[in-house]
Amino acid sequence: MAKNLDSSYSKYALSLVSKICSEVGPGAPGTPQERARAVILQQKMESLLGANNVSAEEFTVTPGAFLGWLRWAAGFALVSSILNMTVGRCEGIASWITALLALTFSLGAVLPGIFEFMLYFEFTEPFFRKRTSQNIIGRLIKPGTKEIKRVLILGGHHDSALEMNMLRYLGYGYYVAVATLFIGFLTLMVCNLLQLIGALSGNEGLLQRGTLGWILMVYPVLPSIIFAALFVGNDKNGGAVPGACDNLSASALALAMCKFLVDNPECIPDNTEIRFISFGSEEAGLRGSRKYVERHMEELKRLDARLLNFETVAHPTISILTSDVNGFVKNSSEMVESVRKAAERAGVPFNVIPFPFGGGGTDSGSFSRENLKAVTLLPFKVPQQMVAFYHQRWDRPEVLSEEPMMNVLKVALEWITARDE
Repeated sequence: MAKNLDSSYSKYALSLVSKICSEVGPGAPGTPQERARAVILQQKMESLLGANNVSAEEFTVTPGAFLGWLRWAAGFALVSSILNMTVGRCEGIASWITALLALTFSLGAVLPGIFEFMLYFEFTEPFFRKRTSQNIIGRLIKPGTKEIKRVLILGGHHDSALEMNMLRYLGYGYYVAVATLFIGFLTLMVCNLLQLIGALSGNEGLLQRGTLGWILMVYPVLPSIIFAALFVGNDKNGGAVPGACDNLSASALALAMCKFLVDNPECIPDNTEIRFISFGSEEAGLRGSRKYVERHMEELKRLDARLLNFETVAHPTISILTSDVNGFVKNSSEMVESVRKAAERAGVPFNVIPFPFGGGGTDSGSFSRENLKAVTLLPFKVPQQMVAFYHQRWDRPEVLSEEPMMNVLKVALEWITARDE
């Protein structure tokens, strides 16, 4: 069976990525360009599976909420800093009131980051404009199948990210910028807290200790405000990031495996439905996969559904992720083990690692959070490839190569055809 998996399928995936990038370009969540990318994928699926076996599920998303809070945070932090430095200097206003306001604004700068980015909760959505996005779903079963007892899902996402300006301009200095962002906001919050305690207790020394001076303003507070304000670009005309690697590579590979299974139906396990899903709005906080799970929860649990998610396919060595959503969500140990065995049988280089803290999340997180069986393959070299093109306008088809694509296809095929282990 595996001998039929030749380079024509990786070339098919690479060609599809190039087609979408050249005909549409970047496609940030909720933009017309994201929809145009989805339409091409839907048409390709229909050509392989037939229109009756492919569907597009629309959902509402507020893409500005996931990273848009950064600009708000910069404004809140700036107001907080000004209030902090004016405590005790405004006649007629008690020091504790100004200090409380300063602390409140600093919390307003920090909490959205914790809930939106670190935990991937929908925290600031009510304050941002709604748009429409879509998931594209294809279904395939072995000819003659009368009863479906399980569902295997191969997934990726077709939207592209907003450009990370700090990464584009600073290179490896991006890591310093991120550290400064956290240090600056934390410093501001701690100073405000000390100031408030000093004002309420009448402890003048503590109040002064919590008041920002020029040293703390020069670093880290003011740089953190500037970094937050300039951190990401906008989504005009779909944004600036083509997203060839992150993550058209994954959606194209799902379709390449679809093509292989259509060409080799004997590889489809009995009583099994294979689904090929290209999720929308992953870059807006996994919204597409979350909506899919919400809509299909009963069915996914009843059929013991399992997701093998592909993410940012750029390096021959595949990382099998044991966790997701900044490490706060654990992936199914059963899935991790089955994919690890598949990688061994496929003879491809791999490692098994947790998701890096502060690194974001992938669509398997939406499934794992609901105790559904899911895992992500991440063939991506950090920090080298991250600095080179991740979430930048350099993420073009030229960064892709056949070996990483073939390695993912090999693992996926081994996983699909050895489900009884």
